[in-house]
Amino acid sequence: MIGKWHLGHHGSYHPNFRGFDYYFGIPYSHDMGCTDTPGYNHPPCPACPRGGRPSRHLERDCYTDVALPLYENLYIVEQPVNLSSLAQKYAEKATQFIQHASASGRPFLLYVGLAHMHVPLSRTQLSADPRGRRPYGAGLREMDSLVGQIKDKVDRTAKENTFLWFTGDNGPWAQKCELAGSVGPFTGSWQTHQGGSPAKQTTWEGGHRVPALAYWPGRVPVNVTSTALLSVLDIFPTVVALAGASLPQDRHFDGLDASKVLFGRSQMGHGVLFHPNSGAAGEYGALQTVRLGHYKAFYISGGAKACDGAVGPEQLHEPPLIFNLEDDVAEAVPLDRGSAEYQGVLPRVRELLADVILDIAGDNTSRADYTHHPSVTPCCNPHHVACRCQTP
Repeated sequence: MIGKWHLGHHGSYHPNFRGFDYYFGIPYSHDMGCTDTPGYNHPPCPACPRGGRPSRHLERDCYTDVALPLYENLYIVEQPVNLSSLAQKYAEKATQFIQHASASGRPFLLYVGLAHMHVPLSRTQLSADPRGRRPYGAGLREMDSLVGQIKDKVDRTAKENTFLWFTGDNGPWAQKCELAGSVGPFTGSWQTHQGGSPAKQTTWEGGHRVPALAYWPGRVPVNVTSTALLSVLDIFPTVVALAGASLPQDRHFDGLDASKVLFGRSQMGHGVLFHPNSGAAGEYGALQTVRLGHYKAFYISGGAKACDGAVGPEQLHEPPLIFNLEDDVAEAVPLDRGSAEYQGVLPRVRELLADVILDIAGDNTSRADYTHHPSVTPCCNPHHVACRCQTP
């Protein structure tokens, strides 16, 4: 595994103890620690303190106590990491892994969690861009180059039997303004009129609808766009199926094997998806939206922090707001609650929501522990301010 790992570095949560033979990367987002090359952020964050100066808490969203660590397996190899050279390091490690795995003749799985397009955006991206693009455009160009290097290595070593799957995990982080990207046509217009952003941290289409690309010459049809409803939850069941293995039988997986969709043999993905709150409104993790075909029902709505700092209030909807995404991808006007269309959809939505809540209640559950203790701080030199160290 190479890149960002959102479970952290400590104990059983480290990638080397979660099934990966090799790990090179940052154990969380690269804005969760200071660096000497802070890059573009909004608001800007300071560089790591040097010498004997104490850490500075200039901005609430900036981490200045501990320098951002770069791990290779269980060891910190650079702290703070140099963000300007990180993309190229990821490309080199990824292509080396593919080369070694291909030479061994053994099947392999490589997960690359890119730092792109998350803030902070590297300043090197902009200075190296011959067309003088703004930071976000320059970052896209660098990401394209990184992914291209990985694809080129696959094409040279294992093209016939290697499947590439590229996707994102959320929409633009609107509070980062011009560094956030665009929601495109998924504007969440109903929410924007209520206040706040309908992008990242929300269940509006602009918050979690992301692009996905699949590549496998001879298996995945070229120049084809699918309308099937899929989820990143499908990646695990799909690669397990492609590897000829079976999923564990002692738990319930929400994802499905999407190989028939990817190979152009079907347009049937999920009939239903459930979307939990991820920060904008309501209890964190609580189910608030039901997707049924091209219908989408909101029981809770709210807007994340927008570029201007505005936040949309949490609103409960009973009966729910229902949008027809086939006719209204901007989620501008919910169906009239008295209409035949609304009344035809509502019973099925309620039935599905009741079933999934019952299923969750009877399944194995776990809770993340986000408490912090100094003993688990990633630090290669506790005697140095911000844990600064550089290894050969």
